[in-house]
Amino acid sequence: MRILLDIFVSFFKIGAFTVGGGFAMLPLFEEEFVRRRKWFTDQDFLNMLTVATAAPGPLAINSAVFTGYHVAGLPGVLVAIVGCIISPVIVILILAVNYHRFRSLAYADAVFQGIRPAVVGLMFAAVFNLVRRNKLRWTWYLLSVFAFILIALLKVDPVFVIALAGVAGVAFQRSIERRRR
Repeated sequence: MRILLDIFVSFFKIGAFTVGGGFAMLPLFEEEFVRRRKWFTDQDFLNMLTVATAAPGPLAINSAVFTGYHVAGLPGVLVAIVGCIISPVIVILILAVNYHRFRSLAYADAVFQGIRPAVVGLMFAAVFNLVRRNKLRWTWYLLSVFAFILIALLKVDPVFVIALAGVAGVAFQRSIERRRR
């Protein structure tokens, strides 16, 4: 029972203090689940993010499902999802009810203008830390840059890029296995 409370509190806290969506949550996920709670190793965390990012649906919910199941099975999934969504729902309800008061405040827009670069910084920090600690092969760095170019600059559909990366991963693994023989 204690583990379910820990899962709920972790996701509630992350949901309450994250601005910017799933990718902005990455540093908080990492701190809470890898460093503090030790529910994942660095490699397991990277694997979880790979699955959560590639699967359909919001990253936060996918991560809650994966983490909840990893830590406490189906009850963990349910508790993680509730913890993940309840605090943002409360915040959105408060903002929606009071929107007419906030929209005319000059400071409200200034606050959001200031938060946006911090969210981008959170995402960059999460990616930097994941790459640094997981000692990826140089070929994976090249694939990451190639995926970035395809998606950001050439506007290729991310689903196609993910599928292409999966095929590239299989091909690369097969080439490694052939060299070992």
